[in-house]
Amino acid sequence: MTKTISCDLGIIGSGFGGSLLAIIARRLGFSVVLLERGTHPRFAIGESSTPLANFKLERIANRFDLDWLKPFAKYGPWKATHPQIQCGLKRGFSFFKHQRDQPFTPRLDNANALLVAASPEDARSDTHWFRADFDAHLVDQAVEAGVVYLDRIEIQSANRESPWRLQGLRSDEPVEIRAALVVDATGDGQLLGRALGLERVDSTQLLTRSRGLYSHFTGVARWHDLLGAASTAEHPFPCDAAALHQIIDGGWMWVLRFDHGITSAGFSLDPDLHPIRPDEAPDAEWERLLNTYPSLARQFRDAQAIRPMVRTGRLQRRFTRAAGSDWALLPHAAGFLDAWLSPGIAQTLFAVERLGRILAEDWHTPNRKRRLLEYGETVLRELAWMDEITSTCFRCLDRFEVMVSAAMIYFVAAIYCEERERAGEAPPDAAFLLADEPEYRRLAAEVCRRAPTVRAEDAANFATEFRHAFEAYIRCGLCDPGRRNLYPYPPGECAS
Repeated sequence: MTKTISCDLGIIGSGFGGSLLAIIARRLGFSVVLLERGTHPRFAIGESSTPLANFKLERIANRFDLDWLKPFAKYGPWKATHPQIQCGLKRGFSFFKHQRDQPFTPRLDNANALLVAASPEDARSDTHWFRADFDAHLVDQAVEAGVVYLDRIEIQSANRESPWRLQGLRSDEPVEIRAALVVDATGDGQLLGRALGLERVDSTQLLTRSRGLYSHFTGVARWHDLLGAASTAEHPFPCDAAALHQIIDGGWMWVLRFDHGITSAGFSLDPDLHPIRPDEAPDAEWERLLNTYPSLARQFRDAQAIRPMVRTGRLQRRFTRAAGSDWALLPHAAGFLDAWLSPGIAQTLFAVERLGRILAEDWHTPNRKRRLLEYGETVLRELAWMDEITSTCFRCLDRFEVMVSAAMIYFVAAIYCEERERAGEAPPDAAFLLADEPEYRRLAAEVCRRAPTVRAEDAANFATEFRHAFEAYIRCGLCDPGRRNLYPYPPGECAS
Protein backbone atom coordinates (compact mmCIF):
# COMPACT_ATOMS: atom_id res chain seq x y z
CA MET A 1 0.00 0.00 0.00
CA THR A 2 1.37 3.42 -0.98
CA LYS A 3 2.09 5.86 1.81
CA THR A 4 0.91 9.33 0.72
CA ILE A 5 2.10 12.59 2.29
CA SER A 6 0.75 15.98 1.25
CA CYS A 7 2.67 19.19 1.84
CA ASP A 8 3.11 22.78 0.73
CA LEU A 9 6.79 22.33 -0.15
CA GLY A 10 8.68 19.25 -1.28
CA ILE A 11 12.48 19.56 -1.28
CA ILE A 12 14.61 16.94 -3.02
CA GLY A 13 18.10 16.79 -1.52
CA SER A 14 19.19 17.47 2.07
CA GLY A 15 22.49 19.26 1.64
CA PHE A 16 22.82 22.48 3.62
CA GLY A 17 20.82 24.47 1.05
CA GLY A 18 17.84 22.14 0.93
CA SER A 19 17.77 21.67 4.70
CA LEU A 20 18.07 25.38 5.42
CA LEU A 21 15.24 26.19 3.02
CA ALA A 22 13.12 23.51 4.73
CA ILE A 23 13.81 25.11 8.13
CA ILE A 24 12.87 28.57 6.82
CA ALA A 25 9.64 27.26 5.31
CA ARG A 26 8.66 25.58 8.58
CA ARG A 27 9.45 28.78 10.46
CA LEU A 28 6.98 30.51 8.14
CA GLY A 29 4.31 27.92 8.90
CA PHE A 30 4.48 25.77 5.76
CA SER A 31 4.30 22.00 5.72
CA VAL A 32 7.54 20.59 4.31
CA VAL A 33 8.83 17.20 3.21
CA LEU A 34 12.60 16.85 2.80
CA LEU A 35 13.73 13.90 0.67
CA GLU A 36 17.17 12.31 0.68
CA ARG A 37 18.42 9.41 -1.43
CA GLY A 38 21.27 8.61 0.99
CA THR A 39 21.86 9.11 4.70
CA HIS A 40 23.73 11.53 6.95
CA PRO A 41 26.52 12.04 7.80
CA ARG A 42 27.90 11.88 4.28
CA PHE A 43 30.91 13.10 2.32
CA ALA A 44 30.48 16.32 0.32
CA ILE A 45 32.75 18.98 -1.09
CA GLY A 46 31.91 22.63 -1.60
CA GLU A 47 33.36 23.47 1.80
CA SER A 48 34.79 26.98 1.78
CA SER A 49 32.73 29.94 2.99
CA THR A 50 33.42 33.60 2.22
CA PRO A 51 32.51 36.92 3.87
CA LEU A 52 29.54 37.32 1.51
CA ALA A 53 28.34 33.84 2.46
CA ASN A 54 28.62 34.73 6.13
CA PHE A 55 26.75 38.01 5.68
CA LYS A 56 23.98 36.11 3.93
CA LEU A 57 23.88 33.44 6.64
CA GLU A 58 23.51 36.14 9.28
CA ARG A 59 20.84 37.91 7.25
CA ILE A 60 18.89 34.65 6.93
CA ALA A 61 19.17 34.10 10.68
CA ASN A 62 17.90 37.61 11.43
CA ARG A 63 15.16 37.69 8.80
CA PHE A 64 13.66 34.34 9.76
CA ASP A 65 14.34 34.39 13.53
CA LEU A 66 16.86 31.55 13.50
CA ASP A 67 19.12 32.69 16.33
CA TRP A 68 20.78 29.27 16.61
CA LEU A 69 22.17 29.77 13.08
CA LYS A 70 24.12 32.96 13.84
CA PRO A 71 27.21 31.39 15.44
CA PHE A 72 27.97 29.56 12.20
CA ALA A 73 28.63 32.87 10.44
CA LYS A 74 32.05 33.33 12.12
CA TYR A 75 34.83 31.02 13.20
CA GLY A 76 35.06 32.18 16.84
CA PRO A 77 31.37 31.82 17.73
CA TRP A 78 31.16 28.53 15.83
CA LYS A 79 34.04 27.02 17.84
CA ALA A 80 32.67 28.38 21.11
CA THR A 81 29.10 27.11 20.68
CA HIS A 82 29.45 23.98 18.49
CA PRO A 83 32.96 22.53 18.91
CA GLN A 84 31.61 19.08 18.00
CA ILE A 85 30.67 20.29 14.48
CA GLN A 86 33.97 20.37 12.66
CA CYS A 87 35.18 23.34 10.63
CA GLY A 88 38.42 25.00 9.61
CA LEU A 89 39.82 28.49 9.92
CA LYS A 90 39.73 30.56 6.74
CA ARG A 91 41.41 33.96 6.93
CA GLY A 92 41.43 34.61 3.20
CA PHE A 93 42.62 33.35 -0.18
CA SER A 94 46.18 32.36 -1.05
CA PHE A 95 47.67 31.51 -4.45
CA PHE A 96 51.08 30.11 -5.43
CA LYS A 97 52.32 29.44 -8.97
CA HIS A 98 54.35 26.27 -9.50
CA GLN A 99 56.66 25.34 -12.35
CA ARG A 100 56.86 21.81 -13.71
CA ASP A 101 59.80 19.79 -12.30
CA GLN A 102 60.99 22.73 -10.18
CA PRO A 103 60.58 23.35 -6.45
CA PHE A 104 58.54 26.43 -5.61
CA THR A 105 60.84 29.39 -4.92
CA PRO A 106 59.25 32.54 -3.48
CA ARG A 107 60.15 35.70 -5.36
CA LEU A 108 61.10 38.88 -3.54
CA ASP A 109 58.48 40.83 -5.48
CA ASN A 110 55.81 38.14 -4.78
CA ALA A 111 55.17 37.87 -8.50
CA ASN A 112 54.39 34.16 -8.08
CA ALA A 113 52.11 34.53 -5.05
CA LEU A 114 48.92 36.35 -4.06
CA LEU A 115 47.31 36.59 -0.61
CA VAL A 116 44.03 38.43 -0.06
CA ALA A 117 42.82 38.64 3.54
CA ALA A 118 39.11 38.38 4.33
CA SER A 119 39.13 39.04 8.09
CA PRO A 120 41.20 40.86 10.70
CA GLU A 121 41.48 38.04 13.23
CA ASP A 122 40.62 34.41 13.84
CA ALA A 123 37.51 35.08 15.94
CA ARG A 124 35.77 36.97 13.14
CA SER A 125 37.11 34.79 10.36
CA ASP A 126 35.38 32.73 7.72
CA THR A 127 35.29 28.96 7.91
CA HIS A 128 35.71 25.80 5.92
CA TRP A 129 32.58 23.73 6.52
CA PHE A 130 33.17 20.05 7.20
CA ARG A 131 30.06 19.19 5.29
CA ALA A 132 29.48 15.76 6.79
CA ASP A 133 28.98 17.40 10.20
CA PHE A 134 27.34 20.66 9.13
CA ASP A 135 24.82 19.14 6.73
CA ALA A 136 23.83 16.49 9.29
CA HIS A 137 23.32 19.19 11.92
CA LEU A 138 20.99 21.14 9.65
CA VAL A 139 18.96 18.01 8.95
CA ASP A 140 18.60 17.50 12.71
CA GLN A 141 17.46 21.11 13.07
CA ALA A 142 14.95 20.62 10.25
CA VAL A 143 13.46 17.56 11.92
CA GLU A 144 13.29 19.42 15.23
CA ALA A 145 11.44 22.23 13.46
CA GLY A 146 8.77 19.80 12.23
CA VAL A 147 10.01 19.00 8.75
CA VAL A 148 9.06 15.50 7.57
CA TYR A 149 12.42 13.97 6.63
CA LEU A 150 12.62 10.81 4.55
CA ASP A 151 16.08 9.44 3.85
CA ARG A 152 17.00 6.36 1.79
CA ILE A 153 14.23 7.18 -0.65
CA GLU A 154 14.64 6.65 -4.39
CA ILE A 155 12.35 8.97 -6.35
CA GLN A 156 11.27 7.10 -9.47
CA SER A 157 8.97 9.66 -11.05
CA ALA A 158 8.01 13.31 -10.70
CA ASN A 159 4.73 14.33 -12.30
CA ARG A 160 3.85 17.98 -12.63
CA GLU A 161 0.20 17.89 -11.77
CA SER A 162 -1.72 20.08 -9.35
CA PRO A 163 -0.18 19.33 -6.91
CA TRP A 164 3.11 17.69 -7.90
CA ARG A 165 3.28 13.93 -7.39
CA LEU A 166 6.69 12.54 -6.43
CA GLN A 167 6.63 8.74 -6.37
CA GLY A 168 9.39 6.56 -5.00
CA LEU A 169 10.47 3.64 -2.88
CA ARG A 170 11.73 3.68 0.69
CA SER A 171 12.80 0.35 2.16
CA ASP A 172 10.90 -1.28 -0.72
CA GLU A 173 7.71 0.47 0.36
CA PRO A 174 6.02 2.81 -2.17
CA VAL A 175 5.78 6.45 -1.10
CA GLU A 176 4.01 9.34 -2.83
CA ILE A 177 4.65 13.00 -1.96
CA ARG A 178 2.07 15.53 -3.11
CA ALA A 179 3.51 19.04 -3.03
CA ALA A 180 2.28 22.44 -4.20
CA LEU A 181 5.87 23.61 -4.83
CA VAL A 182 8.93 21.44 -5.50
CA VAL A 183 12.55 22.57 -5.08
CA ASP A 184 15.41 20.48 -6.46
CA ALA A 185 18.34 20.86 -4.07
CA THR A 186 20.32 17.89 -5.41
CA GLY A 187 23.80 17.93 -6.83
CA ASP A 188 22.83 17.78 -10.49
CA GLY A 189 19.17 18.74 -10.91
CA GLN A 190 18.52 15.62 -12.95
CA LEU A 191 15.24 14.72 -11.26
CA LEU A 192 13.33 17.89 -12.14
CA GLY A 193 15.42 18.25 -15.27
CA ARG A 194 14.01 14.99 -16.62
CA ALA A 195 10.48 15.60 -15.33
CA LEU A 196 10.28 19.01 -16.99
CA GLY A 197 12.34 18.22 -20.07
CA LEU A 198 14.77 21.01 -19.21
CA GLU A 199 17.39 21.74 -21.85
CA ARG A 200 21.05 22.08 -20.98
CA VAL A 201 23.17 24.92 -22.25
CA ASP A 202 25.31 23.60 -25.08
CA SER A 203 28.74 22.71 -23.70
CA THR A 204 30.42 24.91 -26.30
CA GLN A 205 28.68 27.92 -24.76
CA LEU A 206 30.13 27.22 -21.31
CA LEU A 207 33.42 29.08 -21.10
CA THR A 208 35.09 27.26 -18.21
CA ARG A 209 36.61 23.86 -18.90
CA SER A 210 37.81 21.63 -16.09
CA ARG A 211 37.51 18.19 -14.56
CA GLY A 212 38.10 17.10 -10.96
CA LEU A 213 40.31 14.70 -9.02
CA TYR A 214 39.93 14.87 -5.24
CA SER A 215 39.53 13.29 -1.81
CA HIS A 216 39.98 13.96 1.91
CA PHE A 217 43.38 13.35 3.49
CA THR A 218 45.25 13.20 6.76
CA GLY A 219 48.91 14.08 7.18
CA VAL A 220 49.05 17.01 4.73
CA ALA A 221 51.99 19.26 5.62
CA ARG A 222 51.44 22.98 6.14
CA TRP A 223 52.52 25.05 3.18
CA HIS A 224 53.76 27.71 5.61
CA ASP A 225 56.21 25.22 7.10
CA LEU A 226 57.54 24.21 3.69
CA LEU A 227 58.06 27.84 2.67
CA GLY A 228 59.85 28.69 5.91
CA ALA A 229 59.59 31.61 8.30
CA ALA A 230 61.69 33.98 6.21
CA SER A 231 59.50 33.55 3.14
CA THR A 232 56.23 33.97 5.05
CA ALA A 233 57.19 36.81 7.39
CA GLU A 234 55.28 39.39 5.36
CA HIS A 235 52.19 37.27 4.75
CA PRO A 236 49.11 39.14 6.02
CA PHE A 237 47.68 35.90 7.48
CA PRO A 238 48.79 32.26 7.76
CA CYS A 239 48.72 31.06 4.17
CA ASP A 240 47.27 27.66 5.17
CA ALA A 241 44.34 29.29 7.01
CA ALA A 242 42.81 30.00 3.65
CA ALA A 243 41.38 28.62 0.47
CA LEU A 244 44.86 27.65 -0.70
CA HIS A 245 45.20 27.60 -4.50
CA GLN A 246 48.29 25.77 -5.78
CA ILE A 247 48.48 26.67 -9.48
CA ILE A 248 50.06 24.29 -11.96
CA ASP A 249 50.27 24.11 -15.74
CA GLY A 250 46.74 23.73 -17.05
CA GLY A 251 45.05 23.57 -13.67
CA TRP A 252 45.15 24.18 -9.94
CA MET A 253 44.90 22.35 -6.63
CA TRP A 254 42.71 23.38 -3.71
CA VAL A 255 43.85 22.67 -0.15
CA LEU A 256 41.31 23.31 2.66
CA ARG A 257 42.27 22.40 6.21
CA PHE A 258 39.85 21.40 8.98
CA ASP A 259 40.70 21.66 12.65
CA HIS A 260 40.49 17.91 13.36
CA GLY A 261 43.36 17.02 11.03
CA ILE A 262 41.46 16.27 7.83
CA THR A 263 42.29 18.23 4.68
CA SER A 264 40.16 18.52 1.57
CA ALA A 265 42.36 18.59 -1.50
CA GLY A 266 41.85 18.15 -5.19
CA PHE A 267 42.99 19.09 -8.66
CA SER A 268 40.88 21.02 -11.14
CA LEU A 269 42.36 20.21 -14.54
CA ASP A 270 41.92 21.41 -18.09
CA PRO A 271 40.59 18.26 -19.81
CA ASP A 272 42.37 19.11 -23.05
CA LEU A 273 45.77 19.62 -21.44
CA HIS A 274 45.20 16.83 -18.90
CA PRO A 275 43.09 14.17 -20.65
CA ILE A 276 42.16 11.11 -18.64
CA ARG A 277 44.45 8.21 -19.48
CA PRO A 278 42.27 5.10 -19.80
CA ASP A 279 44.93 2.84 -18.31
CA GLU A 280 45.71 5.13 -15.33
CA ALA A 281 43.78 4.75 -12.07
CA PRO A 282 42.75 7.92 -10.19
CA ASP A 283 45.28 7.24 -7.40
CA ALA A 284 48.05 6.84 -9.95
CA GLU A 285 47.10 10.06 -11.69
CA TRP A 286 47.15 11.86 -8.34
CA GLU A 287 50.68 10.62 -7.60
CA ARG A 288 51.89 11.48 -11.08
CA LEU A 289 50.61 15.06 -10.80
CA LEU A 290 52.17 15.52 -7.37
CA ASN A 291 55.52 14.19 -8.56
CA THR A 292 55.51 16.62 -11.48
CA TYR A 293 55.67 19.50 -8.98
CA PRO A 294 58.32 18.79 -6.32
CA SER A 295 56.97 21.16 -3.66
CA LEU A 296 53.48 19.67 -3.90
CA ALA A 297 55.03 16.22 -3.59
CA ARG A 298 56.72 17.42 -0.38
CA GLN A 299 53.46 18.84 0.98
CA PHE A 300 51.67 15.53 0.42
CA ARG A 301 54.62 13.22 1.17
CA ASP A 302 53.02 11.84 4.35
CA ALA A 303 49.40 12.34 3.31
CA GLN A 304 46.93 9.47 3.32
CA ALA A 305 43.60 9.54 1.52
CA ILE A 306 40.86 8.53 3.96
CA ARG A 307 38.31 7.78 1.26
CA PRO A 308 38.48 6.66 -2.38
CA MET A 309 39.75 9.18 -4.88
CA VAL A 310 37.00 10.78 -6.98
CA ARG A 311 37.72 11.51 -10.63
CA THR A 312 35.17 13.29 -12.80
CA GLY A 313 34.67 14.17 -16.41
CA ARG A 314 34.11 17.78 -17.39
CA LEU A 315 32.43 19.54 -14.48
CA GLN A 316 30.61 22.37 -16.25
CA ARG A 317 26.87 22.17 -16.85
CA ARG A 318 23.92 24.54 -16.78
CA PHE A 319 20.21 24.30 -17.54
CA THR A 320 18.48 26.94 -19.66
CA ARG A 321 15.79 27.40 -16.98
CA ALA A 322 15.99 27.32 -13.20
CA ALA A 323 12.41 27.98 -12.02
CA GLY A 324 8.75 27.99 -13.00
CA SER A 325 5.41 28.77 -11.41
CA ASP A 326 5.56 25.77 -9.06
CA TRP A 327 9.20 24.63 -9.09
CA ALA A 328 12.74 25.90 -8.57
CA LEU A 329 16.32 24.66 -8.71
CA LEU A 330 18.93 25.70 -6.19
CA PRO A 331 22.12 26.93 -7.91
CA HIS A 332 24.03 23.65 -7.67
CA ALA A 333 21.10 21.83 -9.27
CA ALA A 334 20.81 24.51 -11.97
CA GLY A 335 24.48 24.37 -12.92
CA PHE A 336 28.07 24.04 -11.81
CA LEU A 337 31.37 25.55 -12.91
CA ASP A 338 34.39 24.99 -10.66
CA ALA A 339 35.54 25.41 -7.05
CA TRP A 340 37.82 28.31 -8.09
CA LEU A 341 37.38 31.28 -5.68
CA SER A 342 34.83 29.41 -3.54
CA PRO A 343 31.57 30.88 -4.89
CA GLY A 344 29.30 27.90 -4.24
CA ILE A 345 28.22 28.37 -0.61
CA ALA A 346 27.44 32.06 -1.11
CA GLN A 347 25.49 31.43 -4.32
CA THR A 348 23.38 28.81 -2.56
CA LEU A 349 22.69 31.07 0.42
CA PHE A 350 21.70 33.96 -1.85
CA ALA A 351 19.21 31.63 -3.54
CA VAL A 352 17.85 30.21 -0.28
CA GLU A 353 17.16 33.69 1.06
CA ARG A 354 15.38 34.69 -2.18
CA LEU A 355 13.15 31.63 -2.05
CA GLY A 356 12.49 32.25 1.64
CA ARG A 357 11.36 35.77 0.86
CA ILE A 358 9.07 34.53 -1.91
CA LEU A 359 7.48 32.08 0.53
CA ALA A 360 7.09 34.83 3.14
CA GLU A 361 5.80 37.57 0.86
CA ASP A 362 4.06 36.04 -2.14
CA TRP A 363 2.94 32.48 -1.49
CA HIS A 364 -0.74 33.44 -1.76
CA THR A 365 -0.43 36.34 -4.22
CA PRO A 366 -0.45 36.54 -8.04
CA ASN A 367 3.18 37.73 -7.81
CA ARG A 368 4.49 34.30 -6.88
CA LYS A 369 4.92 33.11 -10.45
CA ARG A 370 6.70 36.32 -11.47
CA ARG A 371 8.98 36.19 -8.43
CA LEU A 372 9.90 32.57 -9.09
CA LEU A 373 10.68 33.28 -12.74
CA GLU A 374 12.84 36.24 -11.70
CA TYR A 375 14.57 33.98 -9.19
CA GLY A 376 15.39 31.50 -11.95
CA GLU A 377 16.74 34.22 -14.24
CA THR A 378 18.94 35.56 -11.45
CA VAL A 379 20.40 32.14 -10.63
CA LEU A 380 21.35 31.57 -14.27
CA ARG A 381 22.76 35.09 -14.61
CA GLU A 382 24.97 34.58 -11.56
CA LEU A 383 26.23 31.26 -12.89
CA ALA A 384 27.03 32.84 -16.25
CA TRP A 385 28.82 35.69 -14.46
CA MET A 386 31.05 33.30 -12.53
CA ASP A 387 31.68 31.45 -15.80
CA GLU A 388 33.13 34.66 -17.27
CA ILE A 389 35.37 35.28 -14.26
CA THR A 390 36.54 31.69 -13.82
CA SER A 391 37.24 31.03 -17.48
CA THR A 392 39.24 34.24 -17.79
CA CYS A 393 41.38 33.30 -14.79
CA PHE A 394 41.93 29.81 -16.21
CA ARG A 395 43.05 31.19 -19.55
CA CYS A 396 45.70 33.21 -17.70
CA LEU A 397 47.09 30.51 -15.40
CA ASP A 398 50.23 30.31 -17.52
CA ARG A 399 50.86 34.04 -16.83
CA PHE A 400 50.38 34.43 -13.10
CA GLU A 401 50.86 38.21 -13.09
CA VAL A 402 48.00 38.59 -15.58
CA MET A 403 45.85 36.07 -13.72
CA VAL A 404 46.10 38.28 -10.63
CA SER A 405 44.34 41.10 -12.51
CA ALA A 406 41.69 38.69 -13.79
CA ALA A 407 41.06 37.43 -10.23
CA MET A 408 40.65 41.03 -9.08
CA ILE A 409 37.33 41.12 -10.95
CA TYR A 410 36.12 38.77 -8.22
CA PHE A 411 37.91 40.35 -5.27
CA VAL A 412 36.96 43.94 -6.11
CA ALA A 413 33.30 42.97 -6.48
CA ALA A 414 33.36 40.83 -3.33
CA ILE A 415 34.90 43.48 -1.09
CA TYR A 416 32.68 46.21 -2.56
CA CYS A 417 29.61 44.09 -1.74
CA GLU A 418 30.95 43.22 1.73
CA GLU A 419 31.44 46.89 2.57
CA ARG A 420 27.96 47.63 1.30
CA GLU A 421 26.61 44.91 3.60
CA ARG A 422 28.50 46.30 6.59
CA ALA A 423 27.09 49.76 5.95
CA GLY A 424 23.55 48.40 5.63
CA GLU A 425 23.37 49.72 2.07
CA ALA A 426 22.99 46.46 0.15
CA PRO A 427 19.75 46.33 -1.87
CA PRO A 428 17.48 43.52 -0.62
CA ASP A 429 17.43 41.89 -4.06
CA ALA A 430 21.12 42.43 -4.87
CA ALA A 431 22.61 39.74 -7.07
CA PHE A 432 25.77 37.88 -6.21
CA LEU A 433 29.04 39.75 -6.88
CA LEU A 434 27.45 42.69 -8.73
CA ALA A 435 26.01 40.37 -11.37
CA ASP A 436 23.18 42.90 -11.76
CA GLU A 437 25.45 45.99 -12.00
CA PRO A 438 25.67 46.93 -15.72
CA GLU A 439 28.66 49.26 -15.42
CA TYR A 440 30.70 46.76 -13.42
CA ARG A 441 29.84 44.01 -15.87
CA ARG A 442 30.87 46.26 -18.76
CA LEU A 443 34.26 46.96 -17.21
CA ALA A 444 34.74 43.30 -16.38
CA ALA A 445 33.81 42.20 -19.89
CA GLU A 446 36.64 44.32 -21.27
CA VAL A 447 39.12 42.70 -18.87
CA CYS A 448 37.82 39.24 -19.79
CA ARG A 449 38.22 40.06 -23.47
CA ARG A 450 41.78 41.37 -23.18
CA ALA A 451 43.40 39.36 -20.38
CA PRO A 452 43.92 36.08 -22.28
CA THR A 453 46.11 37.87 -24.84
CA VAL A 454 48.16 40.05 -22.45
CA ARG A 455 51.82 39.02 -22.34
CA ALA A 456 53.54 38.47 -19.01
CA GLU A 457 55.89 41.39 -19.66
CA ASP A 458 52.87 43.69 -20.07
CA ALA A 459 51.14 42.55 -16.88
CA ALA A 460 52.15 45.61 -14.84
CA ASN A 461 50.67 48.01 -17.39
CA PHE A 462 47.53 45.88 -17.59
CA ALA A 463 47.20 46.01 -13.79
CA THR A 464 47.54 49.81 -13.86
CA GLU A 465 44.79 50.08 -16.47
CA PHE A 466 42.62 47.79 -14.34
CA ARG A 467 43.16 49.94 -11.25
CA HIS A 468 42.13 53.12 -13.05
CA ALA A 469 39.11 51.53 -14.75
CA PHE A 470 37.72 50.07 -11.49
CA GLU A 471 38.62 53.01 -9.26
CA ALA A 472 34.98 53.66 -8.27
CA TYR A 473 34.64 50.10 -6.93
CA ILE A 474 38.03 49.38 -5.34
CA ARG A 475 38.05 49.30 -1.54
CA CYS A 476 40.52 48.51 1.25
CA GLY A 477 43.70 49.16 -0.70
CA LEU A 478 43.06 46.39 -3.19
CA CYS A 479 45.08 46.58 -6.43
CA ASP A 480 47.74 48.79 -4.81
CA PRO A 481 51.05 47.80 -6.48
CA GLY A 482 52.92 48.91 -3.37
CA ARG A 483 51.49 45.93 -1.51
CA ARG A 484 53.20 43.44 -3.87
CA ASN A 485 50.28 40.99 -4.01
CA LEU A 486 49.97 40.86 -0.20
CA TYR A 487 46.66 42.37 0.87
CA PRO A 488 46.00 42.56 4.62
CA TYR A 489 42.67 43.33 6.18
CA PRO A 490 43.18 46.96 7.34
CA PRO A 491 40.91 47.65 10.33
CA GLY A 492 40.87 51.38 9.66
CA GLU A 493 39.50 50.99 6.14
CA CYS A 494 37.39 47.85 6.45
CA ALA A 495 36.12 47.51 9.96
CA SER A 496 34.22 44.30 10.63
